[in-house]
Amino acid sequence: MKKIILIISALLLSHASLAAETANVTRNDEVKACEEQYGDENSGCLGDIDDKSTGALNKAYADKLKEMENFDYTIWWMGDEDRKKRMIELFKRSQAEWLKYRDDYCGVAVAEAASTHYLGNAATACNINMNRQRIKEIQMLHITSLE
Repeated sequence: MKKIILIISALLLSHASLAAETANVTRNDEVKACEEQYGDENSGCLGDIDDKSTGALNKAYADKLKEMENFDYTIWWMGDEDRKKRMIELFKRSQAEWLKYRDDYCGVAVAEAASTHYLGNAATACNINMNRQRIKEIQMLHITSLE
């Protein structure tokens, strides 16, 4: 019984921390640091943190793709090469579609900031926040077991 209560408590706390983390997709601590350090002249800083976020996303994607490409499908129950190829094809397509989704979603999220000096900040924060979530999604893909 104590284990169940502990698990439920942990789930509630993790859900609360996730909600706090994503309260506004156009806000981000890294963007805030750029604002505080550079004021309105923060485009270089924003570019740097956006590049870093994109690099982390690309690395997570490339690492998972490499894992899939090197995976021995024969350990799957009745595994075959076609299933492996399909998995890789779907992963590549999902990433391409996700990038479009992110861009469209962030376009909606920053609509309020359009034509203001805050547009770049909001767009960068949205990209970073969405990239972080996608990295978590990619890391949750486990192709070697049903864990």
